[in-house]
Amino acid sequence: MVFDFHFGVIQNKSALLSQTSAMRLYHILLAGLFFLIAACDNSQESTEQEPQSEETPKDTLAVKKISYPEEARFDDFAKFIAGSEGRSESELKALESSETWQEYRMNLDNLWYKTNDKLPAIKEWTAKELSDANSSGGTLFYPFSGADFLHADLFFPEHDHIVMMALEPVGNYADLNEKNKDGTLTPYLNGLKRAMNAILRLSFFRTIAMASDFQSEMDGTLHVLVHFMSRTDHELMYQEKVAIQPDGKLTNDLTSVADSAYVGNRFYFRKAGEDKVKTLTYFAVNVQNMAYHSRGGLVAKGLDERTDLVNYFKKIDIKSTYLKSASYLMHRETFSIIRDLILNESEYLLQDDSGIPVKYFDQSKWDLTFYGNYSFPISLFSERHQEDLKEIYLKKEMKVEPLPFGIGYQYRKGTSNLMLAKKK
Repeated sequence: MVFDFHFGVIQNKSALLSQTSAMRLYHILLAGLFFLIAACDNSQESTEQEPQSEETPKDTLAVKKISYPEEARFDDFAKFIAGSEGRSESELKALESSETWQEYRMNLDNLWYKTNDKLPAIKEWTAKELSDANSSGGTLFYPFSGADFLHADLFFPEHDHIVMMALEPVGNYADLNEKNKDGTLTPYLNGLKRAMNAILRLSFFRTIAMASDFQSEMDGTLHVLVHFMSRTDHELMYQEKVAIQPDGKLTNDLTSVADSAYVGNRFYFRKAGEDKVKTLTYFAVNVQNMAYHSRGGLVAKGLDERTDLVNYFKKIDIKSTYLKSASYLMHRETFSIIRDLILNESEYLLQDDSGIPVKYFDQSKWDLTFYGNYSFPISLFSERHQEDLKEIYLKKEMKVEPLPFGIGYQYRKGTSNLMLAKKK
């Protein structure tokens, strides 16, 4: 804290104040200044602030002591569903000896076997190509994400906050001992295993299959998200419900929010062996312009009416956006609001061809680098072909680099593409 006091010359011309009195006043003021500085310093040292959220300004971290909530039961839960042995004090320890869990653990290890072989290539590529994006923390925005924490962490490991959004439900923390008692633990673990098989084998979630999976004992993305956290060597410190307020700020006091407010999950986690705490916030929302009508009869308003959600996007201070297997939705004018928000708010954008069409990137504002190969979308999305993107890859008049792994709808190595956009 800096104080800039200016003491003028105290003169005796009016005989109202002698020189001796002036000096005495000067010393009294100086002593008071030292007392005030000491009091302010002590108050800073003893103050504990609320946990930092996505919208906390970065420059406040230098003067705030951040405290984070933490309960061991959340990491016990994450380890169990990731097929890892937990601590001896865990309330789930007895379940680890069951035949159900032992078989589940073996099946998971088999599912992860091929994925683990691919991860080093992605990490090496990230360190080389995304070093600028991963400098100095920041917020990663990952819309149309499903529960794909895996690739968010692989490509943006140094971001402090992750904001994920999709249509899949949020889900709730499960009492696994209770599930074991009522006989629903086995179907719960089977549902989770099916979900993991899709993302690990294909590198993306199938929307229709996910809708079916999340109507079972596994009631939302929470379970897959924390599975990924644990399998990627993270400790889950805490999980809580948060809601978006009309001004776009988040609150964990759900007693005062409107029934129409979006409620999601916020996770606090850290890499094993590190002190840095990160957050991941997931919301199940509709991000098209107008209302969405689901097959089950649910109607969700669009961004043209949900100003609370638009305000939230603008408050989270997006540094990077990641788009993968996004169903080519932002090729449509009905998704123009979210498309424009991403282009306006992001500093970096990493995407495959299913994200924002290349024609929307003004090259006077963006530096573009292309990776891999592009010729045509998969047959399901053949109408979303970009001839201008194909020309870029054919003529190589712009920067085109190799991609040493497969990802997205074209998930086989040698058939995938990525584009990195950096705002000038």
